[in-house]
Amino acid sequence: MDTGEIERSIEAVLSILLPLRQGEFLEKLSKVSIYVGAVEKSYGSLRNAMNDLEMKSVADPDKSNQEVQARIKSFQASVKKSLSFARLNLDAALVQALDVLVRRPRSASKKDEQKKAEALKRAFDSSAEPDKAMLQHYRDTSDPLDKYLVAGIFGHEYLKQRKTKLEEFDRALCEMLSCGETPAGNMLLHHAALRRAIDELEHACLAIGQV
Repeated sequence: MDTGEIERSIEAVLSILLPLRQGEFLEKLSKVSIYVGAVEKSYGSLRNAMNDLEMKSVADPDKSNQEVQARIKSFQASVKKSLSFARLNLDAALVQALDVLVRRPRSASKKDEQKKAEALKRAFDSSAEPDKAMLQHYRDTSDPLDKYLVAGIFGHEYLKQRKTKLEEFDRALCEMLSCGETPAGNMLLHHAALRRAIDELEHACLAIGQV
């Protein structure tokens, strides 16, 4: 079993995550760290079990192979569970950061917000590069509700649905908001890369046992 890729993937997640654990984001990102740590611990247990089974395989290779597959299946189920909770807490930290950086206009009602979101969606649906269209709209509009929707959760969820990479969008957004040096801006800048690193960790774990 090649252990290098999983270990490198864990290190990649932690190298992005640990510097972000500060201020108001400490609680949620500490939980992300705990769930990634659970994957690391589970992987260590799997490796020990695999080493033991390898020594027993000489006596009964068929039984040993069944036990190996069962161990791998259990490990991968625990990985999926742990990393799903890691993503939930990471996304909650993003929501927290956006709440700090982008203020919702108090005068706007929920009905106003819904109608404006639907109108913006129709407008951006026709764009082949929705991230660039949204950034340009943010620059051009003077409507605070438009700015809130484009830069906030609506804009990020919309771009994810359009399968658009968020790194460049968030970088440009931080530049416009002049927030790159703040904890919230730092969270926004690194969220997409951290989520991708978690996805890559899960992929490496699920690749164990594949021929």
